[in-house]
Amino acid sequence: MSSDETNSIERITVGGAAAALDRLAGTDLVERGCVTIISVEAIRKRSGERWPRKRDAVWAYLGKKFDEHLAYQDIRHRIGETDFLVAMTSEEGVAAQAVSLKILEEALLFFLGVADPHHMKVRAVSAINGEELACSEIDPARVTAHKPAPPEEVIAVSAYAAVDPGEERRRNPISFVTASGQNLRIDFSLEAAVSLRHKVTAALRIEPTVTHIASGRVIPSRAFAKLSDDDIAFVDRASLDYAALFVGADAGPHPPLILPLSFRTLSTRKGRQALIGTEGLPPHRVRASVMVELIDVDRGTPEARLLEVTGLVGQLCKGVLARLQPGRDVTGPVKGARLQGLTVAAVDLGGTDSQVASQMLNIAAQARGRSPALMIHGLPSEGYLDVAEVAGFTHASLKAARSDQVLEQPAA
Repeated sequence: MSSDETNSIERITVGGAAAALDRLAGTDLVERGCVTIISVEAIRKRSGERWPRKRDAVWAYLGKKFDEHLAYQDIRHRIGETDFLVAMTSEEGVAAQAVSLKILEEALLFFLGVADPHHMKVRAVSAINGEELACSEIDPARVTAHKPAPPEEVIAVSAYAAVDPGEERRRNPISFVTASGQNLRIDFSLEAAVSLRHKVTAALRIEPTVTHIASGRVIPSRAFAKLSDDDIAFVDRASLDYAALFVGADAGPHPPLILPLSFRTLSTRKGRQALIGTEGLPPHRVRASVMVELIDVDRGTPEARLLEVTGLVGQLCKGVLARLQPGRDVTGPVKGARLQGLTVAAVDLGGTDSQVASQMLNIAAQARGRSPALMIHGLPSEGYLDVAEVAGFTHASLKAARSDQVLEQPAA
């Protein structure tokens, strides 16, 4: 191996990894931040002259941990005595980096008895040119999600830390009058979407709650059909404006932001232009950080039109998800669409705890194999996370805390 140490970008020449690099060719895994290099150099140094006798045990242990933490379609390949190339298809960005850090942490604890931050050497691969890899070292302190799923308020406090409180209050809540004369209020909150397999925060999700001011009644997204196109477009513009607080121009390692928007809005050219034309949401950051969740796809949505709009929106952002509506054939409306994930709103599941669990099992069974990710959001308590994992969901989030409640809590 050779490296260029004149700047923060290392250039590593890898021999004997042609098969692994060929599997990466033609994919967007590097662009999505899914490719890392794990180094156990600290174990080699501590082993000293015993390393030739110990390395097989280290390699075997890493292999066991790869099997434990990675999916069968993920790529893992040893590219030297101490370095391992990992490409994840089941997680991306900061979540993929967190999984690599977790694997290395477990190896260091096993062989050294301690996981010193200075020994946590994981590099993110930013480009592949032939057998040369361009990569940069990851700061473990910045990848805060590599610990087991933290409490919701800790994630929320961390996300709000860089936000101007005055700007947040200006955009949340926001009120408007509908075309029919109703006074509505939109309250925004944040949810942390946790990977149920890897126990890392894979994404943040903005949750807009629309309330009828006079009655205090919450209007669920499935009832948005009663609102006019202009009313729904107002909710979506407010959501984009709020999202700008968290996306910004910082290209550091942050989880993607899931943003619920209306299919009706994004079916129009004006709606799609707003996705990349909102102040504070530069197009390159939308492509790198924002995943759109279509909240109102139903049986009345033409399949060909859904496919077309999904393709158009997918060119503007990081990925497109679609929300499922509980029923006999939950995936019927989204068949044929090229989606990165399917979502379910826990608020749409009614009944007792056992009835909710039964519905979760039924939805997950119907959705299995339809998309890479299946997420349920807004769960009422942590106990439901285990139910979601058993049912077959890949990601889940707890019911969001209101921003004013979160900002009152002390930062971790």
